[in-house]
Amino acid sequence: MRLVGVAITATASLLLTACGGGSGGGAAGSASKLKKGDTFVIADETQPLSGLDPIMAQAHDAKRMVAQFYEGLLQLAPDGKTVEPALAEQWKRTSPTEYEFTLRKGVKFHDGSELTAEDVQFSLKRIVDPKQNSPYKSLYRIADVEVKGDSQVVVKLTQPQTSLPRLLAQPWSGGVVNKKWVTAKSVDELKTQENGTGPYKLDEFKEGSTITTSAFPDYWDGAPEIAKVQYRVMPDESTRVQALQSGAIQMTQVRLPRNTQQLDKAGFTVGDTYRVGAYWLAMNVKEGPLSDERIRQAVNLGVDRKQLIEIGSQGAGVASGVIPPGDPFGADVGDDMPNYQYDPVKAKQLLADAGAKNVTLTLAIRAESPEKLATAQLVKEQLAKIGVTVEIRQVEWSRLVSAITSGKWNADLVQLTAALNADPSQYLDLWFAKGGAATKVNDDKLWQMMAAAVEDAQTDEARTAAYREINRYIAEKAYILIPYASVQVWEAWAPGVKFSAEPSNTRLLLKDATLR
Repeated sequence: MRLVGVAITATASLLLTACGGGSGGGAAGSASKLKKGDTFVIADETQPLSGLDPIMAQAHDAKRMVAQFYEGLLQLAPDGKTVEPALAEQWKRTSPTEYEFTLRKGVKFHDGSELTAEDVQFSLKRIVDPKQNSPYKSLYRIADVEVKGDSQVVVKLTQPQTSLPRLLAQPWSGGVVNKKWVTAKSVDELKTQENGTGPYKLDEFKEGSTITTSAFPDYWDGAPEIAKVQYRVMPDESTRVQALQSGAIQMTQVRLPRNTQQLDKAGFTVGDTYRVGAYWLAMNVKEGPLSDERIRQAVNLGVDRKQLIEIGSQGAGVASGVIPPGDPFGADVGDDMPNYQYDPVKAKQLLADAGAKNVTLTLAIRAESPEKLATAQLVKEQLAKIGVTVEIRQVEWSRLVSAITSGKWNADLVQLTAALNADPSQYLDLWFAKGGAATKVNDDKLWQMMAAAVEDAQTDEARTAAYREINRYIAEKAYILIPYASVQVWEAWAPGVKFSAEPSNTRLLLKDATLR
């Protein structure tokens, strides 16, 4: 409650000092007066709940900030699919289970120390260290990391992993840290401090209020043009939209399509759309009513996805599997996807066959997110028509994330929205990794399919086909309910700014933004 109070106070103060609150060309004009050297202000709904340590940055708000401070050995191109050099200027696969990376020379951390092969070795081994309890541990097949000379590292794997380059291209999890600096810090200190090699360095972290950063002058790829960026907490979307229109801020993220339309008409730029935000309703398959496959199938058949897309996503959604169609490896969901067609008659018959009467399901969703609540309420109304009662529990975001990552759901269904991942295996590992904390299934066939997509599929086409089959198998087993996938967030910015949004919507390209 104290953090929310601070955020509201800061927001109110900001609006009182803003240049009016209207819309239209005048508002856009006032927003474009920012000059080089001025502080560039971005408003976000939350600060990083999991902190700034890259191996712990799983939520979208944490990824956004980590992407400014840390980098991987590789990076994704703006298309979200092509892997390019970053801290490693060259790499090659020397055997099915070995990759060799040659580091870029002259890279510096924000404290002025130079990047070493030992730092890379430490960073990669840290991801899979059981003591770190990183949510990304299950994604990597790292057996060992060896230093080879001053500027080379060799990553040895327990088994082939074609996904490794893409995983190492993400600042979160694959972000390289300074060994000496990290080992001198406590877990709590790593949440609000950083020492990466990225384009921006941290100046000040005011919990619940602002995060201030400045361009790193020794950045290996050239210091960003925008010299100072301040991130302000504004939980309410309408407040963020008004602040952008008034010129009090220069960039924000919005979730509601009506707000993107309003900003577009007022002369602001709204970034490209990527339908990667799968609205997941993960199921507790281990215990409770949903341990019965027939009840899970009935629940899936009892929801009208067309109506959910029209109302819940305000028409912005599409049918989706676990891996959303907006992902580079995703695929559109056809009419033949098992258990996706609305069929309340069959749903009722399945419930009868299961001997299920007065089925009640608890659904945990993120509190204070109107777009998520609207969809949950519509699902509740639809399932009531087949005799299934849904009790919606709105849970504070930090508690919901903790419940998911620890596996202690205390609910039959848990809602989460997907964000673009560096590799498609991440969508699946969150809910279905063998031995994963959040995993509520026990299915050797699924685990074999997931492993084959990572170990055996050698081309992008082969991996896309493999994940299409996995989507279908999960739908057959009804392990998860996915009403739709839509744009998770839109990036919106002032007309005086030249910026490119990319599929992850984590502002990876803020370093290239300029003021016209």
